[in-house]
Amino acid sequence: MISPEHLVKSLDGHIMVIGGCGLLGHHVVKFLLENGKPASDISVFDITTKNNLYPDVLYIAGHLSSKSDVSAAFSRTKPLILINVASPDAMTPDKRVFARCNINGVQNIVDCAQEQGIRILVHSSSSEVIQDSYYDMIWATEEWPVLENPVNGSEYAKTKAIGEKIVLAANGKKGLLTTAIRLCTIFGEGDVVITRHFIELGRSGKIRFQVGQGKNLYDFIYAGNAAEGHLLAAKALLRAANQDGPIAEKERVDGEAFNLTNGDPWLFWGVARFVSTAAGYPIEEKDVWKIPMEIVCFFMAIWEFIYWVATLGGEPEIKARMLRYTEQVRTFDITKARERLGYKPRVSIEDGLRRGVAWHVEKSKNSGKTE
Repeated sequence: MISPEHLVKSLDGHIMVIGGCGLLGHHVVKFLLENGKPASDISVFDITTKNNLYPDVLYIAGHLSSKSDVSAAFSRTKPLILINVASPDAMTPDKRVFARCNINGVQNIVDCAQEQGIRILVHSSSSEVIQDSYYDMIWATEEWPVLENPVNGSEYAKTKAIGEKIVLAANGKKGLLTTAIRLCTIFGEGDVVITRHFIELGRSGKIRFQVGQGKNLYDFIYAGNAAEGHLLAAKALLRAANQDGPIAEKERVDGEAFNLTNGDPWLFWGVARFVSTAAGYPIEEKDVWKIPMEIVCFFMAIWEFIYWVATLGGEPEIKARMLRYTEQVRTFDITKARERLGYKPRVSIEDGLRRGVAWHVEKSKNSGKTE
């Protein structure tokens, strides 16, 4: 297993992290800085540059949907490697943003990279691109087909699938080598979605109510492990770019997609209770009330309709379709990433969840609120 320092040392040249102010993006920057990459060799392009900033790293604000913004950022920094982890919140009510970022934005990245002679593009995709409705996904591999309308036609999943196809189709054209990383549910320091939600369930006492029987295994990934996986892919692409002669098919990285998880599926509600307990709201499974999914979804559908009418087309923060994930088996085979990228998760689920909770606790102290 390659050391973090050796990994970062092998990534010679300037690296731009697209979406580098978000959860995964700032972990990529953090990993690079902590393991020896000079800040002057790192830049970030993001729609907003107010969050998760590191000293001496160059931050450039712009829109991926604007080719001129993307081109100007590349021209200014002249990166050798692009790590694209930009992605809108899957729950955002403005569905138009998905196409702007995940399709138009990705096409702009590819076009500008090819026009300016950038060598390497590692692209964050999603495990949802192969998800058929809400059926169980048991040890899914990269051989599963990418669907035209994954997750019952989810705009987020559909646009992520199109974006992945754009990236992989560009591989080997005009000197650009590409790969796609399919991530599962991500957490860690800076996670204001799943970790925050589980803490709030504990604080409010709602952690006592569980949707479904809770027997479904579910894959998660700590953000620091996901960051390292993207950089391992960049290293492998650089090796391919500098290699003379063909690469054996079973060793290829360019033009390939890779599943990435922590390699340790947990029960979905087991993670929720772990987070709640770690945050100071202990709960044991024997004290949990288990409510059938059908009953919850029935009442949620009524609530969504009332909310839609009352807000003239708005959507509540929690929707019935989101709850279906809590009862779904979602496990992914990461053998390909282990063998071709040398990926091995360094931070366990337990340690990663504790780090995420500690971040929230510290954030609450600094803001004067009780989490």
